[in-house]
Amino acid sequence: MARNLGGAIIDLLESERVALRAAAATVLAAVGKGDKAVESALTERLADDDGEVRRIALEGLADMGAAGIAANLVPLLHGDDEVLAERAAQVLAQQGAAAEGTLRKEISSGPVAARRVMAQLLLRRGTQPAIDAVLDQLSDGEFGEQALQLVRAELDQGNDRLGNQVEKSAIERASLANRELGKAWTRAQKAAADAEKLAAKAQKAKPKKGAKASNGANGANGHHVSADPLRDPDVAKGMAELGALLRLIGYLARPATQSLLLKYADPEEPRPIRLAAIAGLRRIVATSEARGTEKCVEALIEYADGDDLAVAQSAIDTLRGARIPESLAKTFAGLAKSKNSAAQKLAMERMPAGGGASAVKALVEALGGDEPTSRDAAARGLSKAPESVLPVTRALLATKDEQAARRYAGVLRSHRGNISNQAIEELVERIREYMDVHGKGKATADQIVLERVLGELIADIAPAMHVELLFERAKRLRKQGKSVEAFGSLKPLLRSRADIDTAIDDEQRFFLALLSLEAAGEGLIRTTRTDDPVFEQFSRLAAKGYPVAKQLAREKDVSDEALYALGFRLLESGDGSNEELGAELLQGIIDERPRSKLAKAAKNKLKLTGHGDD
Repeated sequence: MARNLGGAIIDLLESERVALRAAAATVLAAVGKGDKAVESALTERLADDDGEVRRIALEGLADMGAAGIAANLVPLLHGDDEVLAERAAQVLAQQGAAAEGTLRKEISSGPVAARRVMAQLLLRRGTQPAIDAVLDQLSDGEFGEQALQLVRAELDQGNDRLGNQVEKSAIERASLANRELGKAWTRAQKAAADAEKLAAKAQKAKPKKGAKASNGANGANGHHVSADPLRDPDVAKGMAELGALLRLIGYLARPATQSLLLKYADPEEPRPIRLAAIAGLRRIVATSEARGTEKCVEALIEYADGDDLAVAQSAIDTLRGARIPESLAKTFAGLAKSKNSAAQKLAMERMPAGGGASAVKALVEALGGDEPTSRDAAARGLSKAPESVLPVTRALLATKDEQAARRYAGVLRSHRGNISNQAIEELVERIREYMDVHGKGKATADQIVLERVLGELIADIAPAMHVELLFERAKRLRKQGKSVEAFGSLKPLLRSRADIDTAIDDEQRFFLALLSLEAAGEGLIRTTRTDDPVFEQFSRLAAKGYPVAKQLAREKDVSDEALYALGFRLLESGDGSNEELGAELLQGIIDERPRSKLAKAAKNKLKLTGHGDD
């Protein structure tokens, strides 16, 4: 009875009604585990016209753990139902060794998406036949690149076992592919030569009246024969396969394969093969643990400076991440003078330590040049090279161009804190020369600008020297009777309270205050600002116990009127310490010139403020 019922349900799977087929599949999936007839019936339903029936059948077979159904699952990968295809791939993965033969057979055809899934499943299997089935796809114009990237992704997971299998197979395949490519190349060259002979013969022959001239570029079968072997289909396919294998060998980053890849990078090889081999070297020369890369790196440097721009760019891209051996540092730095601007940029950005004076010189020249890209690259390279400080300093001192000077100054700022005393001394000496010329009124507009550039640089890299230079300029101006200009030259120090507190000593502070007093003159008595620099600096000195009044009394260029004005304003400040200093200044006037009008005014002011004698 049960057997008859089961058979009846299986028969319903052939019904024209979708609902009945779906219901039958659902029942069988639930109760048919272990029944071969049920498994066979559900397996047939994997090809059902209805997607829901296929889904029920697939889930039922998966739950049953049905084996031997790989050939029926692969078509699901080719369908339009992505969800069903993904589930079919999962079930295929569970089929294990039983599915491998089917996957190896089916991977060479069908939609790319399905082939990707099959390649992934085969790589996970990890057997040599499975791996070889994937490597067989590398020459496929539609799927070859994706197959290569799938293998690369698996290798990047650190699967050493897979790496060893791939290395052995890829090297053997590369040798075979190279031989086959050689044969195809020879055939293509012969065909091209024959075509040229036919064309020459046709040109010499005089066609009969009304007859068409023969096209010597056509072969015996009427197909066009290209004079360029690279356009031959067999050659193109061989190039694609060998190129993919070389890149794959490079992905393994095995130092032992250097010589193989370097052989295929030789200028005698076709460009596509050279490009693949150079790309294959990328990981090897970038590995810090790699040994014996000198020959590879030396060849790449040569290619980077070559006439073939495509090969040169590939070499540059490979060198960009390469570990440059110390023995080749100077050779690499020589690219800074390459005729290839991209190679110049690379050398300038990556100039290794040990590049030598010639490398630094090339970068300095590029930084002062007219080509923006080279200038930017040179700036980055010099900023990373401490040995460039003195050459850049001297280039800065030699230039007459403001923009070049600012670029050199920018590089020196990047080495702030590591600039030698010699470099600073040379910069300061030049500033003093400019100051001397400027002080005599003989400075040109260019000299004034360059002096400003150097002054700004010294302010950044040697603040103490900058302060010293400012005071030297101010003293020179004051000696010339230009107190206002002298005070103006020191005004940059007043921009930051923190800077002036740490940058100057008491004598310099007094000089600054003295200049501000001379610049303000009698007009000081009319100011209402209590934060005026005159008050600020004298007040700070007095608070520290500095003999302000006594020092001011010694200054012959400070008029009694200016002293009176300062004393008057300090008394008016409302600050106790300031008032004491103000009273001391006014009393000094009284003591020195008791009969003067200012002495009388001073006595009155002291009396009014409660600081005079009763």
